[in-house]
Amino acid sequence: MPFVTEELWQALPNRKEALIISSWPQTSLPRSTHLVKRFENLQALTRAIRNARAEYSVEPAKRITASIVGSEEVIQYISEEKEVLALLSKLDLDNIHFADSPPEDAKQSVHLTASEGVEAYLPLADMVDISAEVQRLTKRLSKMQTEYEGLKARLNSPKV
Repeated sequence: MPFVTEELWQALPNRKEALIISSWPQTSLPRSTHLVKRFENLQALTRAIRNARAEYSVEPAKRITASIVGSEEVIQYISEEKEVLALLSKLDLDNIHFADSPPEDAKQSVHLTASEGVEAYLPLADMVDISAEVQRLTKRLSKMQTEYEGLKARLNSPKV
């Protein structure tokens, strides 16, 4: 709705020309590529954890444990934003662990590579009910085998 935007623009003080022909505003804020990279790493980590939660159908309100692995520098700035990461990714704030090597239970965890030098390990036991997941996958396998057999029978039929 460009007319509404223009009306709001004209209501601002010291606006003499139309928004459509105005120059892009200049900022005096310093732009640090190092800080931008830090934010992008945190953003990628948050996205990876949220995608894993969705993929494994983790209840939205459930808080999960995470082990974040990276270099000393990465761990330092991500640990400074621990509360933000926990809030946005629905992690248990008291059970976020930072290390420079994978945890001992890495084989029973979902391994996420968020960006260069940032990895996360989410224990499967925290995310899903293992017996329910096995039951769901067994059901799905049975359904797929039935479909496979039906397609195989149709392909082998002389009527085709």
